[in-house]
Amino acid sequence: MTENVIILGAGFSYDAGIPLLGGFIERMWECATRKTIEGKPIRPEILKTLNEALEIRRELDNYHGRVVFDDRNIEDILSMLAFNILGGGKADSNKFKIFTKAISETIELACNVKHTGYRSDGRYTAIKEGDKVYREFWQGIFKWYKKTGSIPTIISFNYDLVLERSLMQILISDENFNPYENPLPFNGVTLDYCYKHFPSKSYLVEYANYNSPRQSQSTGTIISQPAGLDIEKFCKINILKLHGSLNFPTDSKKTASLVTPIDQPYILPPVSNKHSNGAGSQSWKSALNCLREAKNVTFVGYSLPKTDMYMQFFLKAALGPNQDLNKINIFDPVLSKDNQVSLDMKNRFQSCFSEQIRPRLNFNPGQSEYGSKNEQGTTKKFVDILNHTPELILF
Repeated sequence: MTENVIILGAGFSYDAGIPLLGGFIERMWECATRKTIEGKPIRPEILKTLNEALEIRRELDNYHGRVVFDDRNIEDILSMLAFNILGGGKADSNKFKIFTKAISETIELACNVKHTGYRSDGRYTAIKEGDKVYREFWQGIFKWYKKTGSIPTIISFNYDLVLERSLMQILISDENFNPYENPLPFNGVTLDYCYKHFPSKSYLVEYANYNSPRQSQSTGTIISQPAGLDIEKFCKINILKLHGSLNFPTDSKKTASLVTPIDQPYILPPVSNKHSNGAGSQSWKSALNCLREAKNVTFVGYSLPKTDMYMQFFLKAALGPNQDLNKINIFDPVLSKDNQVSLDMKNRFQSCFSEQIRPRLNFNPGQSEYGSKNEQGTTKKFVDILNHTPELILF
């Protein structure tokens, strides 16, 4: 039974350098125009993809004479391109593929959380690139597992690989866990996307000695995938990426990696997609069932935009039958402001639920001694609470 569900929106990945939906096209344009990122030149083939995507976006600008849509929001553009496929042909399908590839390239250029995965030769390197808040997220998750024996189900609307890479950073390291002062509460992990073309992956987590500049030798953790793993006793992590992921293949013929994007990833527009091959239906079904069982649901960095009607009805269908629903926490910096934007967001969430449920909506879930008031609603505030006072948000 799933007692806790954490739902991650674009705001969760903001500290990883990934732009929010409204600023994504600007970042794509900036990369294509400057031809560099952090002083490093962008490869010609990537620039070609970015410029082709921007040209497709300019073509859609002609629609403004007759209809209203946000051509600076990637989800609006993806949705428009997806429906064009229904009435078009190969050219429209190619435009959709170009744009999804450009999204993948832009995310990778912007993302500061890096990891190469583990090496088959048995040599491991501790990697700590990117904001530490994501490693601290997993530390908080593992603390909760040690206390309760359960892991919250994670539902993500993001395409990026921030969760996967920070998980590898935490498990392949010389400083997070050791068998003496801070042992892990498990001897292995299994990560399951519930996605048709990406089988679950299991890793044995072991302690090993590292050479460290701080001392001649230090103890840390490494991972491996030996044959005959008894995964029944492993810590199971479900990450349900409902809109697809940069590492999701579109069929089972392609080899998939946790931390490496593929050439043409499975990315699903945020509409009722009729040209989908149905590969993501298992993820949606699993998310629906988890939400119907959850006692506490926590949103991080998701504003429930009024244009995302599909998700509003999904939440209603998922939480409507849930008679055990206890609390809904919403983390977003906007909610700490005293303005119309904050009020509108609160109204959107409240409009999804009946009057007897609305008092259980917690728009200010940061009442703890950790973090500053300026961090109210941020990913950092959420992670601070997760590590120090998780009872405020988890059941």
